[in-house]
Amino acid sequence: MFASLFVFELWSGWLLLGVALSVTSVYILSDLIALLWRQYFSPLRNLRGPPCPSLLFGNLPEMYHQENTGLLYDWEHTYGSTYAYKGFFGGSRLMTTDLTAIAHILAHSDSYQKPDFVRDNLAVMGAGEEGVLTTEGEVHRRQRRILTPAFTAMHTKTLSPVFWEKASELRDSWMRLSNDQSKRTSPTNILTWLSKATLDVIGVAGFGYQFNALAGENDELADAYHLIFTTAKKLQLRTILETWVPLLRIFRPHSQAMEQARRHLTRIGLQLIDERRTTMVAEVGTELNEKTRHPIFPSAPQHKDLLSVLVQSNMASFASQRMTTSEVLCQISTFLIAGYETTSSALTWCLYALAMAPEHQSLLRDALRAISPDSPTLDDDVAKLEYLDWVVREALRLHAPVTWTMRVAMEDDEIPVQQPFYDKNGDLKTVIRVNKHDIITIPIQAINKSMSIWGDDAHAFRPERWRNPPESSKAIHGLYSNTLTFLGGSRGCIGYRFALAEIKVFLFTLVRDLEFSIDPSVIIEKTFNIVARPVVKSTSTSGNNMPLFIRPASFSSGVSVHERSSQTTPGQA
Repeated sequence: MFASLFVFELWSGWLLLGVALSVTSVYILSDLIALLWRQYFSPLRNLRGPPCPSLLFGNLPEMYHQENTGLLYDWEHTYGSTYAYKGFFGGSRLMTTDLTAIAHILAHSDSYQKPDFVRDNLAVMGAGEEGVLTTEGEVHRRQRRILTPAFTAMHTKTLSPVFWEKASELRDSWMRLSNDQSKRTSPTNILTWLSKATLDVIGVAGFGYQFNALAGENDELADAYHLIFTTAKKLQLRTILETWVPLLRIFRPHSQAMEQARRHLTRIGLQLIDERRTTMVAEVGTELNEKTRHPIFPSAPQHKDLLSVLVQSNMASFASQRMTTSEVLCQISTFLIAGYETTSSALTWCLYALAMAPEHQSLLRDALRAISPDSPTLDDDVAKLEYLDWVVREALRLHAPVTWTMRVAMEDDEIPVQQPFYDKNGDLKTVIRVNKHDIITIPIQAINKSMSIWGDDAHAFRPERWRNPPESSKAIHGLYSNTLTFLGGSRGCIGYRFALAEIKVFLFTLVRDLEFSIDPSVIIEKTFNIVARPVVKSTSTSGNNMPLFIRPASFSSGVSVHERSSQTTPGQA
């Protein structure tokens, strides 16, 4: 009898397992069938484009290396400004450099959202499912409205002491390295140092948290994030399946570093929130709203640093002004990532561009030395320095930290274009038809370096172009300087003023006193893991690296910037 009961229970268990596997298989299969069905009937299939080299991966492996090979420029030359390339399972994805089309897509953020797989990847990388980088629609608008006071130009100016302190600390460290006889002949990986410096900045300026990364102190969270960004994500079959079958993501192997980062972030975040809440309640008193029992704050934030804005929102009486504790934790994680990784990447490429163009570096140094570091209006002087502004604009045009972004159509639409194009059948089209679920790639870097916009020297580092930018660049409706580096529309980078102020302070401090150069035999390429990070081509297995020689800068002959700028030949970067 017991044997029969055991057999029955075993049989029942296997039956239940079989049913569960069958249901899961049907769910997965139905998702794949729906995907293939949508792709087969997508109007993007009628667009011209490059051949598909792989049924599984399409053109994606080529896309991963496109900034090193010039692929998108070749494609645009062959297929025009609007075409389709192949993604997973041969699905057609829209690629367009048409400025009217891009303006339409960015202006209609509800109709063109980040694809689910992109948001999931950002969440896994640390931004969380409720961070401003991953939310959409009304939730995103509410979060952005709440966060705006922390990123105004006026508030950003109050953070300059943090920028100056960390920039000076980094300069002094590099000065000591350059004076060390044993290390003078070896290049310095500036990416590592800049990552530490910008992490220190966002920790203090945003959250009052001391990473002390530049001082050499170890921090578990900093180490975890460094590991996340230096580990390139490989294109695998599992990645493809997880992209289109969300159910499979629950089986995704989580790295120990990611889990440690999340635990550490949650602990630190809750501690920061609790400390700031206690301080703020003590400042405004203990008067509570009778219904919600939340503290009553003035309508305008008393403190505008990022953490105070977040905590005040968490304690707000009205739902339209409130973020949950989970949302606040996600914002902390989001801005830790965005606040240091993108800025360190931008600064790294700025110094690389200057190292590759020593004549422009010398021009910039002369301009910087025309301003006394003891000036009582130093912040304003730096902000208004014309040649520094040109250098920053040009470096960010050539080396956008984020080189492309993606959107998914949330409804059928007809996208207007500036340049009519021919489809596969030879028919002239004046709009791009897209169906719901169609994927769109916005090639930020390709537009920033488009010869049709910037001229034949579009790939050259020439800061003087900003004295009189080409008229065609005005059609780029970006958030900053007629480029797409910080995107545009309601999804434009909320922290771009913070980033620009930080970049200018660091360049002023570093380039004024130090000279940067690079071994001419070294070829730098780009790898991508959310941001573009440098790698030495001949030693690509050694990880991300920007090896520059650093030495104290000598004083120039005193020729003015404008006199010398007319004599220089644009450097290549």
